[in-house]
Amino acid sequence: MHLDQTVDNGSTTIVIPTFNEGESIEYVLNELLAYTRKHHCKVIVVDDGSTDHTQEILNRFAASNPTFPLHVITHSQNRGYGGAIKSGILAADTDYVVTIDADGQHNLTDIEELKQKLFSEKADMCIGNRNFNGSTFYRNIIKRLLLYIVRKSTGINISDLNSGMKLYKTSIVQSLLKYTPNGMPFSDTIVLLHHQFRYKITETDIIIRDRENGKSTINYKTAIYTLVEVANIIINFFPFRFFLYIAFSLFILSLVWGLPFIMAGHGMSTGMSFLLLASLNFVFFGILLENVVRSRFEDYDYNTQIRKPRDTKEFP
Repeated sequence: MHLDQTVDNGSTTIVIPTFNEGESIEYVLNELLAYTRKHHCKVIVVDDGSTDHTQEILNRFAASNPTFPLHVITHSQNRGYGGAIKSGILAADTDYVVTIDADGQHNLTDIEELKQKLFSEKADMCIGNRNFNGSTFYRNIIKRLLLYIVRKSTGINISDLNSGMKLYKTSIVQSLLKYTPNGMPFSDTIVLLHHQFRYKITETDIIIRDRENGKSTINYKTAIYTLVEVANIIINFFPFRFFLYIAFSLFILSLVWGLPFIMAGHGMSTGMSFLLLASLNFVFFGILLENVVRSRFEDYDYNTQIRKPRDTKEFP
């Protein structure tokens, strides 16, 4: 594969968040030995308060491979998936940073695919699209529902919001971390933030391998938490679209409720009047919040990725 010659492959850091992945992290690190020799990348592993033997494996691996460009960050307590990724990204000092999971499901050769797509499209973020592979039937339903809600509410055209494999421009993603949550919704939120700040997002297909060892910590509680957090982000960043859909739903409901009364010659019912007023209130509320959001983001400097000083309270 031919990469853009203007980009230094050595300016990439691979960030791996890990929590109780003692059965798989050594396999991932052994794969990285050959990859980093060829592509001259740095590796940051964030042990997010593991209670198994993950830390012992990391220490032993680092001692056995003194030339391996590995930096281990240890959290004394579990901060969550997003908290671990943020620690790793903030510690990166390269031009680009890519995140992969510690369970061995990601194929390292796909990193080059992400780079190629990012450079060829001059994008600011490239997402590894799993095409809903590697997940159970019920998790795929939740993902599709989440993706539908986000697409309709934000207008973003991305196929895999919460993929664990993403390539970023380091300066940009570091500037956006302060807006992100510490939990699993980090994956979705960081994409929405790039979209909100008008950074270019692209994606490319990747291969997801079966987990060799260990057990996934993602369950139905994670899905519910993610839905709640993403709804919160949508309200904070794209309020007009969010409330417009609610208003439209109430308007349709008012017609279904009230038209039979009108056609029967009884005039507009109380229920129809209430639903129409509620619909209008949601429209006006959405417009108000949209203006508040725009006023808070209007002073963002897209060249330096920092907010200009102002007297108003920081968002969110």
